[in-house]
Amino acid sequence: MKFILHCFFLIIFFTKNASSLEFEEIKSDKGINFWFVEDKSVPIISISFSFGGGAFNDPQGKEGLSNLMTSLLDEGTSKMTSIDFKQSMKLNGVKLSFSTQKDKVAGTFQVISSNKKKGFQLLFEAINDPSFDKNAILKVKNQIQSSIKIDESNISNLASMKFNENFYKNHNFSRINKGTIESLRKIKRRDIKDIHKKNLSLSNLTLGVSGDISKNEIGKFVDLVFGELPRFDKNEDIPKFKSLKVGKKIFNIETPQTAVVFGQQGLERNNEEFFAARIANYILGGGSFQSRLYKNVREKKGLVYSIYSYLLPYKNDGVIVGGFQTRNESVNKVIKMVRDEWKRIKRKSISKEELDNAKTYFKGSFSRNYTSTMSIASLLEIVQYYSLGKDYFIKRDEIIDKLDTDYVNNVASKIFDDKKLFFMIVGKPN
Repeated sequence: MKFILHCFFLIIFFTKNASSLEFEEIKSDKGINFWFVEDKSVPIISISFSFGGGAFNDPQGKEGLSNLMTSLLDEGTSKMTSIDFKQSMKLNGVKLSFSTQKDKVAGTFQVISSNKKKGFQLLFEAINDPSFDKNAILKVKNQIQSSIKIDESNISNLASMKFNENFYKNHNFSRINKGTIESLRKIKRRDIKDIHKKNLSLSNLTLGVSGDISKNEIGKFVDLVFGELPRFDKNEDIPKFKSLKVGKKIFNIETPQTAVVFGQQGLERNNEEFFAARIANYILGGGSFQSRLYKNVREKKGLVYSIYSYLLPYKNDGVIVGGFQTRNESVNKVIKMVRDEWKRIKRKSISKEELDNAKTYFKGSFSRNYTSTMSIASLLEIVQYYSLGKDYFIKRDEIIDKLDTDYVNNVASKIFDDKKLFFMIVGKPN
């Protein structure tokens, strides 16, 4: 078998055994493009893959369909029962997981390299030939419905659910990935098979591979696993958020503490200002014990146990999300402090010391992505999925180094806006 190897190699120097990381862009015989890192330091092969679409593709009234489908992919095939399939995974040193996100279906796969032939065959069957057995459907539906009830009984989870429902308004992201108890009841086996074909299309595949296998061998296995998937038209791009809710909304329940999730418009992942916004957010609420929100609301006032904010980017848009829990009588006080910190960072208040500390953190923390073959495979998939470019690993530190206080303050002033904030309040605030 021949492979078209794009003459592109990137070397990233990092502190893992004082070695370097290379990736190759490979195109298999069946035309599947993927990024690959050969690593023989441990006898493991890892794959991270995704299919664009995810829960966004769920039909109205059948929310949770994609999540139900992915939850069934390891519940047996036409040749193997669920018990036999999972036993074979265990015997062959295979780890396999699937998940449904708002914008994609994702999966990870690991196998001991000495068992790669059997391992990749199991992955092929899970993806291409799931049985969607009626008994398994009923079992998994019950599991998900129980999980939904547990989420609804936890104020933090409930606050996140209510936040999505209200913040995203009429956008499909307002829906819960798991669906609802009512929507799951409406889903039939035919629906599951249909969404399987729609989501798991070769046209929507993004793939990263790392581990103890040669580039010639991995191309064959990639073709085996993914080469027979349908090549439907690529899923439509998920539309930008036309309007996001602002202000606040209260969902009253009897509880000694109130959970609050808040957010506003953000940036798409490949926006040129994303790193500056991420640095600014680290200073505001993403830097754990070092952030302004934590120091002022937790350390100085003792009003919360934890408080945070983070950038949540997608391909075509993004949001900034945060949250906290506090006593019922402290809710308005903490909300005011959040707004004040939002106003403060908008006033171009980031100091050189804050910026330098944040830059040091982001440059140093990136090496954590190289701690295993799976973390490397996941990184390769993410960089491709968000179209960050083949030179991302080279230019990342350069971009961070070039950030100065004027630029970061200007971006923060443009992005962070307390007038755009929405607060979802779940509890019994006084």
